[in-house]
Amino acid sequence: MTKTIANNKVLFYLVVAVTALFLAITVMPKVNAAAPGGDTIAPDDTENLQIEVYDGAALLTWDVAMDNVGVKGYKIYSGPTAVTPLEGEYSNPVIDAGDQIKYLVTGLENGTPVYFAVTAYDAEGNESESYSNEVYGTPDATYGSAPAEYLHTASDEESPTVADAEALDKETVKVVFSEAVVVPTNSPETAFTIMNNATSETLAVKSVKADEEDILGKTVLLTTDSQEGGAEYILTAGIQIEDTGGNPIISGTSDTAAFIGSTVEPGGDLTGDLPEDDTTAPTLTSAESLGATTVKVTFSEPIILDSDPVTNFEILEENDPVSMLEIMGVEKNAEGSVVTLETSEQKSVSYTITVTGVLDEAGNEIDINENSVNFEGNLQEEVTPPEGLTPENVKNFVAKIVRELVIKLSWDKPEDVSIVDQILYKSTDGGKKYDNGTPLGADREEVELTGLTPGQEYYFKLTTKNEEGVESEGMITHIMLPETGPGLLLLIGASMGFAAFKNRKKK
Repeated sequence: MTKTIANNKVLFYLVVAVTALFLAITVMPKVNAAAPGGDTIAPDDTENLQIEVYDGAALLTWDVAMDNVGVKGYKIYSGPTAVTPLEGEYSNPVIDAGDQIKYLVTGLENGTPVYFAVTAYDAEGNESESYSNEVYGTPDATYGSAPAEYLHTASDEESPTVADAEALDKETVKVVFSEAVVVPTNSPETAFTIMNNATSETLAVKSVKADEEDILGKTVLLTTDSQEGGAEYILTAGIQIEDTGGNPIISGTSDTAAFIGSTVEPGGDLTGDLPEDDTTAPTLTSAESLGATTVKVTFSEPIILDSDPVTNFEILEENDPVSMLEIMGVEKNAEGSVVTLETSEQKSVSYTITVTGVLDEAGNEIDINENSVNFEGNLQEEVTPPEGLTPENVKNFVAKIVRELVIKLSWDKPEDVSIVDQILYKSTDGGKKYDNGTPLGADREEVELTGLTPGQEYYFKLTTKNEEGVESEGMITHIMLPETGPGLLLLIGASMGFAAFKNRKKK
């Protein structure tokens, strides 16, 4: 049975001058072959297919499809060419992704474009009438390896691991796994053990349920006996926990995680059984720069940070409150009263650090009058650039949108034979500050960038470097990514032609 690609609703507003044949294809009603069982209704079409390309791999993500009974899984179609409205087919073997909405396709050839589309199917074998939107990418070694956490999806031979644990309140613990997991239906509470790391006492697990807010199925919520506020607990998941491929968690291999006991009563009130003799909130006593990207922060007593501790700290220039140091890492010492921050590169100026949302072990929150101190940024010696002739800049450096949230940069490389590398820098603050740069090699003349943010303006600087290590001043281009939706589709259509949005047949 011939299937047409899913209609993007936005196209009804964008494409007003389509042919009668195209209209006939796009509005064709669904007709499904009868399945062996009683369910003959196919799942809805899969939507919002996205792609990120890496070295020899492509990571695909899509939205959950809907079905009258339930979606059993998804099929991934691919091939070396796009499928047009009237001809073509995906020639690569079809991949059964199972019941997941994120899949890493490996074994792809670098430098060769590959096109993808996805359908959903139910337990009776009914398959979506239409393909999802088509995406494509060109794997390249310069894009780096795919994230390790997704490597198991290619063959699903890797066991799940415990990624994180966090007390949401004094009777609820959130456990996050590396992938979607299946909790046993009989006595699921026996699949978890929790021990007080200081006293070795066991914290009883009363019940286990899936986190309904996590559509990926990686998170479960445990109901426990009342926790001791500020105590460190060690959670261990048992071999009863399996991933969707039936691989059990391996005992002794990343099956544990630590979390701090909460003093928050179920329902959100920070009361709990606080010691009567501890009503004093912690204070921020000092901050000191230990280097160009390191700051030591000292508190008056051991403290408890948020699950994302970066949000507890803010560092601004004292005389320029608009200029902020980016905090990229937080590490607390064993005692719990000293925190080391990893920051972006500091200037030789005075900074003000402010701490919010920090608790002591009794649940007292840091006072707003005792949560800010100043420190001097680290003074760096000026680096003298190597001597030598400055290499030529590239020419015709251009940025354009080629797909949703994908920018293509192209340029003409110079004929300077002394050039051994080209360095690409990115900025999101109007070109005031660029990142550390990405080497592209001496011969590249284009690159595609993914993982970008809708509504963000990006500045790019491309420099060349010669054998002596001398870097050119660089060429700059910039582009504004619109919010997703009609505006973005219009921009892509203008640069690629509306053929990029045509529906495709499945042969």
